[in-house]
Amino acid sequence: MADIVRPAGPVDVAVIAFDEPKFDGSVASAIADLVADGTVRILDIVLVNKDENGEVTLLEVTDIDGDGIPDLVALHGDIPGLLSETDAGLAVEEMPNNTAIALLAWENTWLIRASQAIRNNGGTLIAFERIPAEDVQAVLDARDE
Repeated sequence: MADIVRPAGPVDVAVIAFDEPKFDGSVASAIADLVADGTVRILDIVLVNKDENGEVTLLEVTDIDGDGIPDLVALHGDIPGLLSETDAGLAVEEMPNNTAIALLAWENTWLIRASQAIRNNGGTLIAFERIPAEDVQAVLDARDE
């Protein structure tokens, strides 16, 4: 078994809901670009489809559109199994029928050097929050009025 390169930068996990279980490859392509330019390293990806009858299917990352033909072999996680079927099951419980979700874990490789410097200087992350782009836009819109 190949050695796994342990993450040195911060790791984030996102659960992304899709109103329709259609993956046209554009999201995967955008993520692949982030990997290619060294911004992130994908650790694990789980795609889940919930059909019109409520049946849940885990999709292979290489078969983005679910037609059985590999679409994007290059996009894969370096630590498969980091996100489990249990994680997927918990995320899919509240999903309406005929929708899909993607669970994505990534290492912020762009932040490795700064993270190491912070740790080497005794720094510890004590809070982290992401502000949704819509909230920032609302503040800017209100300021413009």
